[in-house]
Amino acid sequence: MLEAKNLNYRYGFKTGKENDFEIRDASLLIEPGYVSCLLGKNGAGKTTLLSLLYGMLWPKTGEILWNGAPLTKRNLTAFRREVAYAGENWCIDGLTVKQNVETLSIFYPSFDKKYFDDLMRLAGAEGCMEKLVDTLSAGERVKTELSFLLARRPKLLLLDEPLANIDPVFKVDVLELLQKTVAENETGILISTHLVDEISDLVDYVHVMENGSIVESGSRFDVLGEEGGLRDVFVK
Repeated sequence: MLEAKNLNYRYGFKTGKENDFEIRDASLLIEPGYVSCLLGKNGAGKTTLLSLLYGMLWPKTGEILWNGAPLTKRNLTAFRREVAYAGENWCIDGLTVKQNVETLSIFYPSFDKKYFDDLMRLAGAEGCMEKLVDTLSAGERVKTELSFLLARRPKLLLLDEPLANIDPVFKVDVLELLQKTVAENETGILISTHLVDEISDLVDYVHVMENGSIVESGSRFDVLGEEGGLRDVFVK
């Protein structure tokens, strides 16, 4: 379980201006076996908040708890063995997908090669194994990255705009991968997006961001209504 409590972060802290804050008093809870959505317009602070949750940035105030224990630089490596983040560069350019998997999987004791192969087949990406990663299309790159991250059997998966700039057919494959991992592994997932209409059937909980703050949290039906449709605040 990942919990953020009253996180504050700002880039321009030396100026002392109030509007330098990028994240303001953000709190949320991500539980295993559920899909949560971090929803807001571009520039709302979603990527910054995910960077804080993964330990790429550190809050000025507030704390992040992993299974009840504070996340620190001392336990960050152990935390990242259990938590995967799709948004950083997971692979080494100049190598094939197969070479990347062989090279990088040794850093994750829980990596399941058979499960990776199964996920690649499910996503229709098995033909990518011999391709150089820097020659993959946007859709192939997303599906390959997700297959690798999910094969690590993470307890929590953080996804930063995973459906942006990929073909609608690929989006269906991505959602199938996510549904499969939640059902089979009780993985917790947090997806940041402004495309709520495309993922509304997948998510259990929604956290709405505006101007660096979480302004609303609740179940999908509480926040989006029975229809799960868009509201003005969610439009790009």
